[in-house]
Amino acid sequence: MKAGRLAAGLALFVVGLAAAAPAQELSVSFGAGGFFPSEGAYREIYGSSLSFAGDLWLKLKGPIGFAAGFGRTADKGVAEPMDGGTETYAVEFRRTSIPLVVFYQFEAGPVAIRLGAGAGIHSYRETWQTVDLDFRGHKTSPRIVLAVSAAVLKRVSLFCSGSFESIRTGESSFPDASINLGGFQMLGGLSFRVF
Repeated sequence: MKAGRLAAGLALFVVGLAAAAPAQELSVSFGAGGFFPSEGAYREIYGSSLSFAGDLWLKLKGPIGFAAGFGRTADKGVAEPMDGGTETYAVEFRRTSIPLVVFYQFEAGPVAIRLGAGAGIHSYRETWQTVDLDFRGHKTSPRIVLAVSAAVLKRVSLFCSGSFESIRTGESSFPDASINLGGFQMLGGLSFRVF
């Protein structure tokens, strides 16, 4: 709930910035796709995960712009004891992310290419279904993104994006203090131009 309020606040901030700044374009994108973790331990338990995201893209006059959004990654998996035991444990992982990015936009006719960098604010939780274990935390990490949109109607575009983040959780994570919850995310969907 706290992440939802933060996302709503960021959306209002971007809309307010659009009203105050010499904005040239404001669009909203929605996408779904896959998350491909870079950490081997994460891949063994969960594999790739389903991701959803929505973003506000505010392009100022010229090629520079800002983006803020809300993303969700979730998956279920099976954990096994590290000591070689035969037990298995059903686990569930959820990560909510709020990306904040500065981007540079190139245009080629109806195609817009955005290359950006910034930060992601993450809230994550791993729940073990059959035993009383629950791990959670918050982390801010660097983020890079490449997004491409191609206009199909006056205000509607096909949209795809790829992003990478390294989310090192530190001492509070399980099973490894240096586990990385980041990786590559690929999304596809639609973008709607507001103005």
